[in-house]
Amino acid sequence: MGVIIRQSIQNTIISYVGIVLGFITTILMFPHILEPGQYGLTRLLISLTMVSTQFAHFGMKNVIIRYFPYFQQTERSRYKLLALTFLVPLLGFLLFLVLFFLFQDLLIQYFSDRSTLFSDYNLYLLPLVFAVLFFEVLNSYVRALQDSVTGSFIQEVGLRLLTIVLLGIYYYGLIDFPLFMAGFALIYGLQPIFLVGHLIVQGELSFSKPLKNISARLLKGMGVYAVFSLLGGLATMLVGNIDILMLSALKDLENTAVYAIAFYVGSVIAVPQRSISKIALPVLAGLLRDKNYDEIDRLYKRTSLNQIIAGSLLFVGIWANMHNLIDLLPPEYSGLKWVVIVVGAAKLFNMATGINGGIILNSRFYRFDLYSNIFLVLLTILTNYLLIPPYGILGAAMATALSLFLYNSIKLIFVWIKFSMQPFRWNALAVLLIAGGCLLLSFEIPYLYNFVVDVTVRSGIMAAVFLALILIFGLSDDVKNLVQESLRRIRTFMKR
Repeated sequence: MGVIIRQSIQNTIISYVGIVLGFITTILMFPHILEPGQYGLTRLLISLTMVSTQFAHFGMKNVIIRYFPYFQQTERSRYKLLALTFLVPLLGFLLFLVLFFLFQDLLIQYFSDRSTLFSDYNLYLLPLVFAVLFFEVLNSYVRALQDSVTGSFIQEVGLRLLTIVLLGIYYYGLIDFPLFMAGFALIYGLQPIFLVGHLIVQGELSFSKPLKNISARLLKGMGVYAVFSLLGGLATMLVGNIDILMLSALKDLENTAVYAIAFYVGSVIAVPQRSISKIALPVLAGLLRDKNYDEIDRLYKRTSLNQIIAGSLLFVGIWANMHNLIDLLPPEYSGLKWVVIVVGAAKLFNMATGINGGIILNSRFYRFDLYSNIFLVLLTILTNYLLIPPYGILGAAMATALSLFLYNSIKLIFVWIKFSMQPFRWNALAVLLIAGGCLLLSFEIPYLYNFVVDVTVRSGIMAAVFLALILIFGLSDDVKNLVQESLRRIRTFMKR
């Protein structure tokens, strides 16, 4: 458990640095430097990239995590898996190219009625898909080596720093928009290059004949798992991006830009979940292989509680500072308040259900992940189709929230039935009550002079009260240990 806590903390720090950088790019730079349609174009391209990438890696992203314990005994064995890590996605990308050029005209027609910029820049999908595809599979391999920090730093910090530089260059008129888009694609292309460099430095970039001396039973298991993982993951990726895709088609890129910012702010709540999952899921795969269900149950409850604590604090913090957020944006983005709140609530519930998806996906019941994801895709498409035309961006948020609530409820019940475990303890309810009280407290604080003072004081009071009550009532041993360790390090630093 030590590696989970240590790397979760490191990932969380990286993620919050990424949040600060993301705040600079998403709130302070993109909406003020690019026109709404131009910013909407970048979000549409990224959403299409994520969906295409999920198809192109043929399930290899999850196969690496699930089957790495079977290849980790020797270096030669690991190098077989690494060879597959490169070979399978390359075949997937070649197939993607064929399908892209076959259906390019149809794709352009679907989006160009309301999003004419897409027809001019649709070819940028090709380098974006190639870059994200190989970053994802290589990052899974690095994570399987129990290093979840390197990929997080590249994705959360490096990518955003380079984006800030690119936006600055464009703002000062040193490049035009076509060159900006070329730089945008290049930034993503650097990510897999950095991971390859990391593997070289670690002495892990070597290959062995991928299929030699691998049992037919293991290959069959990997193949079947890859198919279900591909379909299930594609469904999940569609759900995560279908709102952007349908908004771009049913409305326009300007609506997409507003929704993208609102969705980003709401998704900040899920940062601790991503940090914990990056290292918890590889550990979970080993526990399931060893059938250590008592430890899985403890991990399930522990991750759920910690995610509820972190997510609740962020949720009420964002809600309490909504007026400050809106004041920072151009007038075109003023209607995002309730979109942020609805998306944030959906993300919080998703965090509360813990690692139920990881338990299903890494167990012998992994096929259920596909069935539940198909249900989620159909539900998400239906609700977006019904709610976007009358309610616009709020309709997209409502559709996402409803779909995620039903989807996670189904998975939670499935894990409860099949594994006799569920993630909640009494202290989770206490955390939510404390968070609600802190939100009500924030409403009693008047606006304080300016943005910086108001955000600092309002957020500081809420965080202090929230954490104090968590500690007083002993709701989380992990939070208690983290605070004690932080205080110990501060005292040690002060004595130097």
